Amino acid sequence: MAALFAELKRRNVVKVGAAYLLVAWLVVQAASIGFPAFDAPPWALRVFILVLLLGFPIAIVMAWMFDVTPEGLKRDVAPAGNKRILIAAGVLAVLAIGWYFRGQPTVRVADVPAGEVGAAKPATQPDAPLQKSIAVLPFVNMSSDPGNQFFSDGISEELLNVLVRVPDLGVASRTSSFAYKGKEMGAAEIARELKVSYILEGSVRKAGDKVRITAQLIDAVHDRHLWSETYDRELTDIFAIQDEIANAIVAALRGSLTTAKAAPTVKVRADTENMQAYELYLKARENFIARRDLSETTGMFQRVVELDPKFARGWEGLAAVSSVAPSWGQTDRDYFALSQQAADRALELDPSLSMPWAVKSQILMNSWPIDFSGQLSSLDKAIAADPRNATAMLWRGIVWIRLGFFDRAIADLDRSISVEPNYHNAIRHKALALLLAGKEDEAFALYETGFEKGFVYSRTENFIAPMLARGRRAEGLLLMGVTTMAPELREALVSKFDHPATPIANARALAMRHAQDPELNSSTGSLTLSHLYLWLGEYDAVGTSDDRVTTTIVAWDRYPPTFRNSPGMKMKLEKMGVVAYWRAKGFPPQCRPLGAKDFTCD
Repeated sequence: MAALFAELKRRNVVKVGAAYLLVAWLVVQAASIGFPAFDAPPWALRVFILVLLLGFPIAIVMAWMFDVTPEGLKRDVAPAGNKRILIAAGVLAVLAIGWYFRGQPTVRVADVPAGEVGAAKPATQPDAPLQKSIAVLPFVNMSSDPGNQFFSDGISEELLNVLVRVPDLGVASRTSSFAYKGKEMGAAEIARELKVSYILEGSVRKAGDKVRITAQLIDAVHDRHLWSETYDRELTDIFAIQDEIANAIVAALRGSLTTAKAAPTVKVRADTENMQAYELYLKARENFIARRDLSETTGMFQRVVELDPKFARGWEGLAAVSSVAPSWGQTDRDYFALSQQAADRALELDPSLSMPWAVKSQILMNSWPIDFSGQLSSLDKAIAADPRNATAMLWRGIVWIRLGFFDRAIADLDRSISVEPNYHNAIRHKALALLLAGKEDEAFALYETGFEKGFVYSRTENFIAPMLARGRRAEGLLLMGVTTMAPELREALVSKFDHPATPIANARALAMRHAQDPELNSSTGSLTLSHLYLWLGEYDAVGTSDDRVTTTIVAWDRYPPTFRNSPGMKMKLEKMGVVAYWRAKGFPPQCRPLGAKDFTCD
C-alpha cells in the first residue's frame, strides 16, 4: 500500500485529483446559480454534475498513465499497477453513476408512457403520505416592491382553489400550506409534515402590466422534479396561466389520478376582465383572511364591485367580510344589510358559489326567533356547493350546538378540522361541544391543547365554571384573568362559586353596569350579559336578557347545575326559537317534550 501511494505521488495523481475536485466544486457552485437564472430545466444541473463526476476517474487515469515533460505529454514508461488504478477508476465511475441515480425511480419520467408517470413505488415507511396529495406553498414574491406579496399569495391560493376541484387529488389546506411561508425548509421535509406526496412551489414577479410566474412540481417522496415552467405574459393572461399550470400538474400526475386519464381536466374561467378589480380583490381577500381592519377591507371589496359589477367573487368577498365585521366591533355602516345585498348579488351572478349561502345563514341570526331551519338549509347548500368549505362546516356545527345536537355538531366540526387541521376556531368549538355534551375529560384535553398554543380567547368563558367545579381553582382564576374582567365583578363571581346558596347583593345591577359601560364591557372579553346573570345566580334574568351572540350556547351550560331545566333556561331556548325547531324537527337526545308546552333536559 505504501508503495502504491508513493507511486501515486510520483505520477502527480494526488495533485491532479485534489485540483480536479476543487475546480469541479467551484464550477458546480457557479452552475447552481447560473442555471436557474437562464430558466434551465431542473434536470440540467444533475446532468452537469454527473458529467463532472464521470470526468474525475478519467482525470485520475490520465494522470496515472501520462506525464507532462518539456517535450510534451508522454505516456509513463512504468506500467506497474496500471491494472489496479484502472479498476479503482472504474469503481469511482460506478459510484458516480450510483450517486446520480440514488433516490431515482427505476425508470425515468421521459421513458414511460404518459399514463404511467408516478408508477414507481417508494419504500414503505411510517406515516407515509397520501399517494394522491399535493400542497401548494406560497409563491415567493420576486417583485421589486415588497407590497406585491399579496399578489404572490393570491396566485398561490387561486391555484390551490383550482386543484381542489381535481377528482382523486387531495390538497392540503391553505392554513396548513401557508404556515410554511418564509421558513427555511426543504420540500421533502414540508411534505413529510403535511403528509403529501407532491409540492407545488414557485415565484411571481410583477412589473406594471407584465407578470412572470415560475412554477415547479416536486415529487417529494422520490426527491425529483416532475415539471417546471416559466410564464412571461401580460397580466390579462393571469387566468390562462392558472389554467395551464393546473392542467400541467394533472398531466404530470395522470398515472396517479385514476379519473384524470385525459387532459385537460381543469378549466379556469376568467370571471373578470378588469385587472384592477382582480388585483384589489386579491389584496382585499388577503386582508379578510388576516382579519385586518375589516372596515377598510369592506371598502376595498366595495371598490372591487364598483370596478366590475359583474365580478361574482368580488360580491362574495363583500358578503363574507360584511357578515363578520359586526362581531369584530365594526359599527360604521349597516353591515348586515350590506351582506344580504352582496350575497344575493353574488348568487345571481354565479349560483355555484358556496360562501354566499353560508353568509345568508349568518344573516338569519339577526332576527328573533331565529329561523334555524333556514340557517341549516343555507349551510347545507353552501357545503353541497363546496364540500371543502371548512367555515360553512364550522358554522353548521355551531348551529347544532345552539340546538343541543352535540353529536351532530362534533361530526361537522371534525369535518371542518379534517379540511383545515389548524382551524383553531373549529377546534375550540369542538372542545365546547364535548363540554356541553358532558364529555368533560375529552373537552378539557382538547381545550388545553389550544391553551398551550396560546389560543385561549374564544370560549374561555364556558370553561371557567367547570374548571372551578373540578377543584382546579388556580387555573379557573387564571381563565378569569384571561377575560380581564374588573376586580369588583371577579370577586363577586368567585364568591358565588364558593358559596352557591348565598345570593350576591345587587347582582343584576352589578352585571348590568359592566354590560352597559363600554369601557368595562370591553374588559370582560367574550362574556355576555347572560353569562354574568348565570354565574351570579340570576336565572330569570338569563331568560329575559337580549344579548344574541352566544346566548343559546349559554343555555346549555352545566354549571351551576341548578340552571339546567330552570325557568330561565327554558325561557331562553323558547325566545331564541330553539323549542319551535324541536317541535317541528325533533328533540335532541337529552331533551323530551312534557305535554304541548313544556320540556325537560337531562
